[in-house]
Amino acid sequence: MKILVTGAAGMLAESLVPELRKKGHNVLATDINAGAGCSFLDVRNYEKFLQIASAFKPDFIFHLAAETDVDKCQIQPDYAFENNAIGTYNAALIAKKLKTKLLYVSTAGVFDGKKAEPYTELDKPNPINIYGASKLAGEEYIKDLVDDFYIVRAGWMVGGGEKDKKFVHKILEQIKSGAKHIYAVTDKFGTPTYAPAFSEMVTTLIETDFFGLYHIACKNKASRFDVAKEILEILGRTDIELHPVDSSYFNKDYFAPRPASEVMRNYMLELRKMDKMPTWQDALKDYIYSLHIVDRY
Repeated sequence: MKILVTGAAGMLAESLVPELRKKGHNVLATDINAGAGCSFLDVRNYEKFLQIASAFKPDFIFHLAAETDVDKCQIQPDYAFENNAIGTYNAALIAKKLKTKLLYVSTAGVFDGKKAEPYTELDKPNPINIYGASKLAGEEYIKDLVDDFYIVRAGWMVGGGEKDKKFVHKILEQIKSGAKHIYAVTDKFGTPTYAPAFSEMVTTLIETDFFGLYHIACKNKASRFDVAKEILEILGRTDIELHPVDSSYFNKDYFAPRPASEVMRNYMLELRKMDKMPTWQDALKDYIYSLHIVDRY
């Protein structure tokens, strides 16, 4: 298929675009940060978005472009909704106009975190921050406007190599800088999502025409503390002391409200006997080994 990918300079696309090309798809990679194989596209500009899509004539639009900085979204709500809601609204309008399929990457952050069990696709979203609300708005636009769509919710993203700016990257950077004490929270739980495994799952899913809403996350739940502990164990860094703290410890830097639980279950994939996602522990080990850093960290 011919697939137009937005947000193709981001960490998820680092795995997804090569996976799509490996499967034989013709990919037009676009991003607001052009270069390194990406054409310029600002998804907030409907006319330019339509112009590029009309010229390429895609069979599929993969809409990855988003502002994922939760705290930036919280203090700049208009910016958040312009990027995550209007940008997605434009993608939905164009998919409708060109009669193309659409895949949208959403987030576990659409939930309020009050549920004791993992969230499934049947649970009602109730975001508690601007980021979650803006991503949920994108979901609603797609459901209202597009006939053939996939909404795929990811958990705590892991992967991306040099483009990784998420939690695992931050822990690795602390280790690399020589830190002997690392602090990680024990009161926030989620489900890591390994970008390469996610990408393989997505490329399989789009071949089915089983359109709709899906959760795509690794198996097992974890706190941030659990993930940091696993990293230290994989690297064999018994000389670093890991300190358990609650979220208030990081309130100054991470001030936006966050759900106590973003744990997800890939329920729709399970029901179709399609869930091939690994445990987050196996995925984390695979990622760290892929970086060839075990002896350097």
